[in-house]
Amino acid sequence: MASSRRGKGAAGPTHGSRAEDAAAAGGKRGRTAALEPLALVDRLPGLGPAARSALAEHGIRTVADLVWTPPSGWDDLRAPQSLTEVVAAAAAGPVRATFAATVESASFIPFQRRRCVRVVLRDNTDAACKLHAFWFFSAHGVLALAKPGVAVLVTARVTAPPKKPPRTAHPDLVLDSPEVRTVRPRYPRLGPSGALVKKAIAHAVTELTRERPGRRGGEAAALDPMPAAIATREGKGPASRLLRSVHAATGELPDDDDRRAFVERLAWAEAFTRAWERLLAEEGLAAVPALALPPVPDTVSRLEDALGFTMTDDQRRACADVARELGGTRPMRRLVLGDVGTGKTAVALAAIAQCVAAGRQAAILAPTSVLAEQYLAAVRPLEQATGTRVAFVAAGMPASDRRRAEGLLASAEASVAIGTHALLGEGIALPKLSLVVVDEQQRLGVGQRLALVQKGERPHLLSLSATPIPRTLALALRGELATSVLRERPAGRKPVATSLASRGDLTHVVRQVEAAVARGERVFWIVPRVEDDDDDDDVNELASAEARTKALRKALGTAAAGMIHGKMSSADKRSAMNAFRSGDTPVLVGTTVVEVGVDVPEATLIVIEDAERYGLAQLHQLRGRVGRGDRPGACILLHGELLDGLARQRLDSMTRLESGEAIARADLELRGSGDLGGTRQHGEEEELVYLDAGAEYPWLERIEADARHLRRTDPGLEQPEHRVLGSIVARLRRALAVREEAG
Repeated sequence: MASSRRGKGAAGPTHGSRAEDAAAAGGKRGRTAALEPLALVDRLPGLGPAARSALAEHGIRTVADLVWTPPSGWDDLRAPQSLTEVVAAAAAGPVRATFAATVESASFIPFQRRRCVRVVLRDNTDAACKLHAFWFFSAHGVLALAKPGVAVLVTARVTAPPKKPPRTAHPDLVLDSPEVRTVRPRYPRLGPSGALVKKAIAHAVTELTRERPGRRGGEAAALDPMPAAIATREGKGPASRLLRSVHAATGELPDDDDRRAFVERLAWAEAFTRAWERLLAEEGLAAVPALALPPVPDTVSRLEDALGFTMTDDQRRACADVARELGGTRPMRRLVLGDVGTGKTAVALAAIAQCVAAGRQAAILAPTSVLAEQYLAAVRPLEQATGTRVAFVAAGMPASDRRRAEGLLASAEASVAIGTHALLGEGIALPKLSLVVVDEQQRLGVGQRLALVQKGERPHLLSLSATPIPRTLALALRGELATSVLRERPAGRKPVATSLASRGDLTHVVRQVEAAVARGERVFWIVPRVEDDDDDDDVNELASAEARTKALRKALGTAAAGMIHGKMSSADKRSAMNAFRSGDTPVLVGTTVVEVGVDVPEATLIVIEDAERYGLAQLHQLRGRVGRGDRPGACILLHGELLDGLARQRLDSMTRLESGEAIARADLELRGSGDLGGTRQHGEEEELVYLDAGAEYPWLERIEADARHLRRTDPGLEQPEHRVLGSIVARLRRALAVREEAG
């Protein structure tokens, strides 16, 4: 993490120990003592030591952490449908619904060498309408509850496959009674059962927000991660009302304004946490000036000759800005922000050329081995033109190659280091490191960048990102002092033509693939996972890399299709990419491992299977893998036979919109305020947790100043009104660190 190397007095919040002390004192007083926000979660009913440990795995240690965990949705049990209505709707496609039914039978049945529980439910008025509910484990609690003849309320995703009884897996089932007919929030899987988490949060919200004799008005503000002065300045309402509304303590569905305000509180805390992390990291670095790297005349023109293309005006401006800052003693901290295909790599190569010409070393840190190896090919023109020696370092490479690369870098015989997280290891020495290039692509965090920066004596830092975000958000997340935006695309490069196709059109899609191969082109075919999973009915509907590769080899020939995914070794991935680039296997079936930065000019077609399962930003990144050469690109979004309204609108947006910024805006409009889980999409987790790339936050431009003020006045976030903020910061620091380590 960025805070792993701190100077004296740079410690962050210490709310874990304080919460433990408070909890110990509370235990002596007994459970009747007033519940405090920083009490440990096992003060809540139903949560013991095991639950405390499980929640800690998700960074949830205190009651405040738990009540500021957003629901993933809400189930309205006030007016349940009938089973007959739900089954009729499921005939057109899977539906999620709450319905009333009666238990007809419940028993263990054999399933794949083990036992599962099956409960047969019937409609309350039409005994012929039945549904089979399955739990694929020994669900003794379900059997204890689901007695024949008992009336129940069920919330489930129901399917109605042809020639089979309607069914569902792992539904939420409760005994029907007037008191349960209310709005019930749903929460992400956090370790303890969903019922225990709901009960604990409901109790905590009630206790923390109810009026007590002698409670001072200021104490309510202690629930808010946003300090009272900032909340007042930004016009934010009381946190206690938000908590009651979003966690459905009122028995009503929260309105859009409350959902939006709840997430915005967490977004503010996330932005604050990132600013706080940067301050801690900066304090751990001595104020040492950078080594000036004098500009080299005609760098851009010579690089254009080596690369074989003319840079855009945006690229030239970015190169000039970078060259000027590299020539100074103030460490450069610049972000090059550009949509896919706008030429960020060329700007990085110009910076590396200037560094190498000054007799210094440069390092390129990429988030995946596939992208790192692509950089090897990208720097080859520079290597040939200047005689620069390059060393490559990645996990999984042969030990002898790793030792050779380490030796070349340690002796400074190699001027350019290219690699993945392996470059951060203690065994990698870069004695003349003066420039670090980080291709973030939404995956690398501030801690990883600083870990590489700290290998040199105040080197310059150049970050590259295709994340389509406003400049203020870029500054708030990354702390760059300057940003270069690349909007122009290389001359002659056309937008990728995007179209939709249903699974019923699969034969026609395969013919298009066959035609592209016949023209000597390359084709990506993206699937959502690696292999089949027989235990999950939902997942069985999805194509896997293994199954799709087998099917395409049967249709196109054994040698036509290769496969790449994250579970493969680095050597196997390298072999698959090389075979694809050379045309030995002109079709490459893969997961989203190819999402980031893969550049194969001959690739003209990408098919994204089960496209409705991906977020817009990820679809845009995947689409950017084709049309990067002199031939136009095409993208086919292959979807299920039936699309719900939102999925249809999302995919239609991909056919209409071209730029990443436009897509980010469309994503925000389509998702609205109801997505309390943050901006994470299906597939790889994105860089953001609660901040939204498409949103505009007025307070973002003030977040840095707010963090610096609190760092001066309350460096441990220990004042009463900052303690909940300190707890949330500790949780978010852990979440961001986990994402950094996962790459």
